[in-house]
Amino acid sequence: MNRLFIHRPLFRLLSPLCSGTLVYLLILLINNDIGQLQEAFLGEELYVCVGLAYLIQEYARLSLLWFERLSRPTAFLSRLVLQILSSVVICMVLVTGAMYLYFTYVLSYTPNFRELFIFNSIFSFITLIYLTLYLSHQYLYKINTDRVAKEIALKEEVQADFISYKKAINPDLLFESLEALLVLMKKDPEKAEALSDHFSRVYRYVLAKKNRELVPIAEELELLREWSFLFERLPYRNIRLGRPSVGETWVLPGSLLSIVERIVRSTISSDLGSLTVEIFDNPETLFLKYRHEEVLRGGFTTTDLKDIAQSYRVYTDRPIQVVEEDHHKIVELPKLNFDESSHN
Repeated sequence: MNRLFIHRPLFRLLSPLCSGTLVYLLILLINNDIGQLQEAFLGEELYVCVGLAYLIQEYARLSLLWFERLSRPTAFLSRLVLQILSSVVICMVLVTGAMYLYFTYVLSYTPNFRELFIFNSIFSFITLIYLTLYLSHQYLYKINTDRVAKEIALKEEVQADFISYKKAINPDLLFESLEALLVLMKKDPEKAEALSDHFSRVYRYVLAKKNRELVPIAEELELLREWSFLFERLPYRNIRLGRPSVGETWVLPGSLLSIVERIVRSTISSDLGSLTVEIFDNPETLFLKYRHEEVLRGGFTTTDLKDIAQSYRVYTDRPIQVVEEDHHKIVELPKLNFDESSHN
């Protein structure tokens, strides 16, 4: 509402000067007194018309603000009729009162019906112009807001599709796996064949499940084991999955793979020992716990899970977070029950 130009100080200062002058000219034309312009244009009547224009336009502006905050009635037609009737009636009361004061105390006589009718008609028309400006502005603002919202939704959808496509392809893992496969083919063809089997299982799962919204955690854990075999051939810390102790729940496809991959990539590569990730749960949360030995260029934090957290917000309000306890880090992932995933 505050974007409407009638609320700007410059418009509030200059507009009544113009509208008051036009009212004065209209009254002269109606009364056939246009010849008075040659005698004294800047007369007392002109100042009265300008003063009334200031009064009515400020009242009309304040009434728009008041109706903007009014909660009832909610129906558009009822609200419009009430706004028009109340604005016009109060405008007529203000004009009639001002005319009686001016004619009684300045001109020393009572205004007749015709004079009141002329002033009330003109200033009521000015009030209706204000209402028209308000309604047209609100209508255009609503249309533009809807269009902007649709454009933002389309943009977010394209971005989400791109992120989903990038996560499904996972170019870093793809090229690293192919490079490891090329090296292993020359050294041990049988191990290269086994590596290609793990590689194909992981990518078939990621590409096949990307159109499903949620999957049972048992499917994700099964592929997580295949994924851990694949990472053993890459230049990172070997990963060992503790015996998962979780009940039935649902997860986003690829979410556990993505989280564990980020854990591995943020851990210092070493042959001294494997990285153990324990997976367990409580009635509301799934936990991934590991002993962290993070690389110097950056550790693993909640910020690294923004894309997964954004997808989880569709199904739950509970946050995804990384909690540090002594020498361990715990990734807390909300559990999704069957009811929340029933639209899958």
